[in-house]
Amino acid sequence: MPETIATGGLEFFVENRMTAQDGGPSLQVLAKVDDKVVQLLRFDMFYKQPHYHYDPNGINIRYDVDPLTLDDGIGWAVGLIHGKLPRLIAKAGHEGMLSREDEAAVIAALPQIETRWRAQEPAEVATA
Repeated sequence: MPETIATGGLEFFVENRMTAQDGGPSLQVLAKVDDKVVQLLRFDMFYKQPHYHYDPNGINIRYDVDPLTLDDGIGWAVGLIHGKLPRLIAKAGHEGMLSREDEAAVIAALPQIETRWRAQEPAEVATA
Protein backbone atom coordinates (compact mmCIF):
# COMPACT_ATOMS: atom_id res chain seq x y z
CA MET A 1 0.00 0.00 0.00
CA PRO A 2 1.45 3.42 -0.91
CA GLU A 3 2.83 5.45 1.96
CA THR A 4 4.37 8.86 2.61
CA ILE A 5 7.24 9.49 5.05
CA ALA A 6 7.84 13.17 5.88
CA THR A 7 11.25 14.31 7.11
CA GLY A 8 13.68 17.19 6.61
CA GLY A 9 11.12 19.34 4.81
CA LEU A 10 10.63 16.62 2.18
CA GLU A 11 8.07 13.90 1.62
CA PHE A 12 9.09 10.45 0.42
CA PHE A 13 6.19 8.69 -1.30
CA VAL A 14 6.73 4.96 -1.79
CA GLU A 15 4.53 2.77 -3.95
CA ASN A 16 4.51 -0.13 -6.36
CA ARG A 17 3.93 1.54 -9.76
CA MET A 18 2.69 -0.39 -12.74
CA THR A 19 2.68 0.76 -16.35
CA ALA A 20 1.41 -1.08 -19.42
CA GLN A 21 4.86 -2.54 -20.10
CA ASP A 22 6.70 -2.55 -16.75
CA GLY A 23 6.48 -1.79 -13.06
CA GLY A 24 8.05 -2.11 -9.66
CA PRO A 25 8.90 -0.19 -6.53
CA SER A 26 8.94 3.59 -6.96
CA LEU A 27 10.02 6.46 -4.71
CA GLN A 28 8.97 10.07 -5.24
CA VAL A 29 10.82 12.85 -3.42
CA LEU A 30 8.39 15.74 -2.96
CA ALA A 31 8.69 19.25 -1.50
CA LYS A 32 6.57 22.33 -1.19
CA VAL A 33 7.83 25.04 -3.55
CA ASP A 34 5.96 28.35 -3.69
CA ASP A 35 3.00 26.77 -1.85
CA LYS A 36 2.77 23.97 -4.41
CA VAL A 37 3.87 20.33 -3.92
CA VAL A 38 6.56 19.55 -6.49
CA GLN A 39 8.06 16.17 -7.38
CA LEU A 40 11.81 16.82 -7.25
CA LEU A 41 13.03 13.29 -7.94
CA ARG A 42 11.55 9.92 -8.78
CA PHE A 43 13.29 6.57 -8.63
CA ASP A 44 11.42 3.90 -10.61
CA MET A 45 13.23 0.65 -9.83
CA PHE A 46 11.20 -1.21 -12.42
CA TYR A 47 11.89 -4.84 -13.26
CA LYS A 48 12.57 -4.48 -16.99
CA GLN A 49 13.89 -0.91 -17.23
CA PRO A 50 14.88 0.71 -13.94
CA HIS A 51 15.38 4.45 -14.20
CA TYR A 52 15.24 7.72 -12.30
CA HIS A 53 14.11 11.27 -13.00
CA TYR A 54 15.09 14.78 -12.00
CA ASP A 55 11.97 17.00 -11.84
CA PRO A 56 9.70 14.53 -13.69
CA ASN A 57 6.86 17.03 -14.02
CA GLY A 58 9.08 19.85 -15.29
CA ILE A 59 12.46 19.48 -16.99
CA ASN A 60 12.23 15.67 -16.66
CA ILE A 61 15.83 14.60 -17.02
CA ARG A 62 15.63 10.78 -17.11
CA TYR A 63 18.44 8.27 -16.75
CA ASP A 64 18.01 4.57 -17.42
CA VAL A 65 19.96 2.06 -15.36
CA ASP A 66 21.16 -1.17 -16.95
CA PRO A 67 19.14 -3.88 -15.15
CA LEU A 68 21.95 -6.37 -15.76
CA THR A 69 24.26 -4.32 -13.52
CA LEU A 70 21.69 -3.54 -10.83
CA ASP A 71 21.24 -6.31 -8.27
CA ASP A 72 19.40 -4.13 -5.72
CA GLY A 73 17.77 -1.04 -7.21
CA ILE A 74 16.31 0.15 -3.93
CA GLY A 75 19.66 -0.18 -2.14
CA TRP A 76 21.39 1.64 -5.00
CA ALA A 77 18.89 4.53 -4.91
CA VAL A 78 19.02 4.82 -1.10
CA GLY A 79 22.84 4.97 -1.30
CA LEU A 80 22.60 7.70 -3.92
CA ILE A 81 20.20 9.72 -1.76
CA HIS A 82 22.43 9.21 1.29
CA GLY A 83 25.56 10.40 -0.45
CA LYS A 84 24.31 13.07 -2.84
CA LEU A 85 20.86 14.39 -1.89
CA PRO A 86 21.72 18.12 -2.04
CA ARG A 87 23.35 17.67 -5.47
CA LEU A 88 20.42 15.61 -6.74
CA ILE A 89 17.98 18.31 -5.67
CA ALA A 90 20.19 21.00 -7.21
CA LYS A 91 20.23 19.15 -10.54
CA ALA A 92 16.42 19.00 -10.34
CA GLY A 93 16.46 22.80 -10.26
CA HIS A 94 16.18 23.50 -6.53
CA GLU A 95 19.70 24.26 -5.34
CA GLY A 96 20.03 25.26 -1.69
CA MET A 97 16.62 23.90 -0.72
CA LEU A 98 17.96 21.72 2.11
CA SER A 99 19.63 22.98 5.25
CA ARG A 100 22.28 20.79 6.88
CA GLU A 101 19.70 19.95 9.56
CA ASP A 102 17.17 18.89 6.91
CA GLU A 103 19.77 16.73 5.18
CA ALA A 104 20.72 15.11 8.52
CA ALA A 105 17.05 14.39 9.25
CA VAL A 106 16.62 12.69 5.86
CA ILE A 107 19.77 10.60 6.34
CA ALA A 108 18.55 9.54 9.79
CA ALA A 109 15.20 8.51 8.28
CA LEU A 110 16.65 6.59 5.30
CA PRO A 111 16.52 3.17 7.02
CA GLN A 112 12.79 3.68 7.68
CA ILE A 113 12.23 4.95 4.12
CA GLU A 114 14.09 1.95 2.70
CA THR A 115 12.11 -0.51 4.82
CA ARG A 116 8.79 1.02 3.78
CA TRP A 117 9.89 1.17 0.14
CA ARG A 118 10.90 -2.50 0.13
CA ALA A 119 7.49 -3.36 1.58
CA GLN A 120 5.99 -2.10 -1.71
CA GLU A 121 7.57 -4.92 -3.72
CA PRO A 122 5.18 -7.74 -4.59
CA ALA A 123 6.08 -10.83 -2.51
CA GLU A 124 6.73 -13.06 -5.54
CA VAL A 125 9.30 -10.58 -6.91
CA ALA A 126 10.86 -9.57 -3.58
CA THR A 127 11.70 -13.19 -2.73
CA ALA A 128 12.81 -14.21 -6.23
